[in-house]
Amino acid sequence: MQYLKKEIRDRILAAAVEEFKENGYANASIRNIANNAEISLGNIYRYFSNKEALYFAVINPFMESVKQGIERDFIFTDKSMKEVSEVLISFLMQYSDELLIIRKGNSVHYETFIDYITGVISAKIKEMMEGSFPEIDKKIKNPDFYNAIAEGFLNSLFKILRNEDSTETQERNARELITFYFGHMKDRFYHFDLE
Repeated sequence: MQYLKKEIRDRILAAAVEEFKENGYANASIRNIANNAEISLGNIYRYFSNKEALYFAVINPFMESVKQGIERDFIFTDKSMKEVSEVLISFLMQYSDELLIIRKGNSVHYETFIDYITGVISAKIKEMMEGSFPEIDKKIKNPDFYNAIAEGFLNSLFKILRNEDSTETQERNARELITFYFGHMKDRFYHFDLE
């Protein structure tokens, strides 16, 4: 009986991360993963039964680490918008590869995960509005308002992460986006004064 080696499994997973990041799940090639891991194609199937099993072996730890990062880092109580922005940018840069692979997967797991992240961001935006701009929060009647903002923001962030720009450029672009979405909040709701 042959034993599976951790070092070979780790090489397969590292090659799979790059392949899924570059091509997404649908277009990823097991042959490319084998070549990049410097093992035979048949040897991959000793470790993973199929492409889907390999993909889940890659994304499940990613999704768990991103969830833990969100729960650990997304504590915005008593923080300024600038401090919140820096937490978000740091988080995005730390998990940019993971978020990109999950997004490119286009699987049921992706939808569930995006719903989770959207819910967290939506709750944090509401929490921030209630704390910083209670007069505006009380005037918002649309029950989907915070969720819609979170979805738009998240989609925009994914566009930034998808580009091949340098980390510095991605960070700058994320700051611009955060400023657009969340800067000068009182000015954005001036029309409520007309009611």
